[in-house]
Amino acid sequence: MFDHLPELRRLGAEEAILLFVTVPGQDVSAEQRSTLDRIGRGLEDASMSPREVIASGDPVDEILKAAEREEADLIAMTSSGKGRVKELFVGSTCLGVLRSAARPVLLHKASADAGSSLLERALVPLDLTSCPNVADEVVPSLIRHGLSEALLFHVVPSSDHSIDDQARFEEAADLLDRVKERLAGKGCDVTTHVHFGTVSYNILEAAQEVGASIIVLGTHRRSVLRDVVLGGNSEDVIRRSPFPLLVVPCER
Repeated sequence: MFDHLPELRRLGAEEAILLFVTVPGQDVSAEQRSTLDRIGRGLEDASMSPREVIASGDPVDEILKAAEREEADLIAMTSSGKGRVKELFVGSTCLGVLRSAARPVLLHKASADAGSSLLERALVPLDLTSCPNVADEVVPSLIRHGLSEALLFHVVPSSDHSIDDQARFEEAADLLDRVKERLAGKGCDVTTHVHFGTVSYNILEAAQEVGASIIVLGTHRRSVLRDVVLGGNSEDVIRRSPFPLLVVPCER
């Protein structure tokens, strides 16, 4: 994640809050103190102002509370790659934050190429009820800050539709074309594709084929009382993607 600090600075980040959550009853060790100091110096070298917050308790709860308290614009995390099964790249802390965060989360994968630019090539999955801020705000902002290529992508789910459902394919193509038209002339090479099949599988396959540097994923959050979960397709992409993701909640 810290290899991308200069790029985050170019995206407009001015201050970075370093949050470290200790086990209750334990203090920051000498080794941890040294690491925090080193990261702080790296932030200063990237012309970002570091501020340190030490908390104690459950990591997911403390991350979410700190993000709200500090009014953070973005939560930036790296997945350690520890999962219940080998192919699951996202650990419980990252998933816990993603399931409940009311603000965008930049998730870098331990398996991703730390030297590549996040703004080289974005895969942007959209659906017919997609959050408008992904296409109308997030992608244009990335383009203004240097995004070179964007692939607008839609999957007609085979679980709900037939491959002969021409009306659905035309509706999806029309959606992508309208978004592409709004993004025209902004300095980014924008292309569109409509696929048919399993949604999460096709998103990850497309990301692999085009060599995506980041997947911009809008998540439809639904709540029952205070519990908020990700949709099934979104969570499957997040779990299995070897690429960095910018996860944008549809609701605040």
